[in-house]
Amino acid sequence: MSDGHQVSALARNAAKAERLRQQGAVPVEVSLFDAEALAEVFSGHGAVINLATAIPPMRKFMSARAWAASQRVRTEGSTAVVDAALAAGVARLVQESVVMLYADGGDTWLDEDAPVDRYPMAEGNHADEANTRRFTNGGGDGGDPALRLVLRARRCPQRADAHPSPPPHHHDPRRPSPGPTDTSQAKAQGRTGHQG
Repeated sequence: MSDGHQVSALARNAAKAERLRQQGAVPVEVSLFDAEALAEVFSGHGAVINLATAIPPMRKFMSARAWAASQRVRTEGSTAVVDAALAAGVARLVQESVVMLYADGGDTWLDEDAPVDRYPMAEGNHADEANTRRFTNGGGDGGDPALRLVLRARRCPQRADAHPSPPPHHHDPRRPSPGPTDTSQAKAQGRTGHQG
């Protein structure tokens, strides 16, 4: 927005719509699952970024039922977003996903081409990534080659004291250093979380 771009964002309620307005975005109240209404909203936009999620509270992570809303957002919601983006002629789509899809690579540096695991809780993530491939195959631009299909989030915002002994990081000398892993250093620098 600071570069003069107009940003529209879906708002689930009036309070969130007001917060978006205060940040300079145009709030839109439409269902994530309504492809026709989304296509109207997406018309004239150069890009769509799908960050929609419904992750349950940590205390319910082990309950399959708790993940039902998240699975719906990832499957039906991403289907509607891609259908709408294609119908509206949107040029670029970025889909947020998760890093825990990657198979354990041991000490090997993992990049976007590393193998992924399939397990029940991640099926929604695989569905939204498949929908993003469908967007690219349907004529849309999946984005910069470094973000070709998805933006797999690697940073999980958490309190700095939530992990007193963060796991060690594998550092690839070709990549910038991830920063301090000691939470006391992170607190001293004003950081609120750790890289993971």
